[in-house]
Amino acid sequence: MNTILQKMASQETRSFELEQMYKIVVSTMSRTECEPFNAPVDWKGLHLNDYPAIVKEPRDLGTIKANMEAGGYANIDECVGDVRLVWSNCMLYNRDGSDFYHLADTFSRAFEDAYAAIRKLSSSNQDLNRVPAVAERIALSYDIFKINNIEMARALTIIESESPNALVKKQDEVIINFDSITPNCFHTVNAFVSTCMIESGGNSKAKKRPAGGGSWGPQDGKKSKK
Repeated sequence: MNTILQKMASQETRSFELEQMYKIVVSTMSRTECEPFNAPVDWKGLHLNDYPAIVKEPRDLGTIKANMEAGGYANIDECVGDVRLVWSNCMLYNRDGSDFYHLADTFSRAFEDAYAAIRKLSSSNQDLNRVPAVAERIALSYDIFKINNIEMARALTIIESESPNALVKKQDEVIINFDSITPNCFHTVNAFVSTCMIESGGNSKAKKRPAGGGSWGPQDGKKSKK
């Protein structure tokens, strides 16, 4: 009986992870600057004759999305490997420092943030009263500054409602004391931030994390082809 339940739980986890990964792929593809990565490289039409010799395993997000819709991935690791190839192929073919190299590097970093958020959600302990580890609090203190201003305002609303003592309000900014956030509130905000990062593909406008804590205010190559 336990074996059956474990198998079902494992299948549910794989399904959840692939669903979240699909959101990342779709969100990333919707960005204007991602257009070069959404279809296979037309190396013949672009006269990139050395492309096949350099890029041995070409990948693009459009094909990955189609494979996901067709159930072509048995698990998230297979899909993650293909997405990573999209970025690494571009960085392999284009000169370090070129626009395309920089673009691929930016998307790669954003993707890894979003993928880490999936892992966090899929492995999170459902006990909202569990005291978060120091490492978890530190991670949230960085992740919360990767979401956009509207999402940040929502996160602050949650904290103000459930753990008001964790907020210190000044004239033009709000300081978050992550050590003072109650366990229940922490897990709620952590899940919210992870969801935001997934839905944005990790591409929400990053904010610089203030030294010593968290505060938020309203101001706040080769041939150029992937």
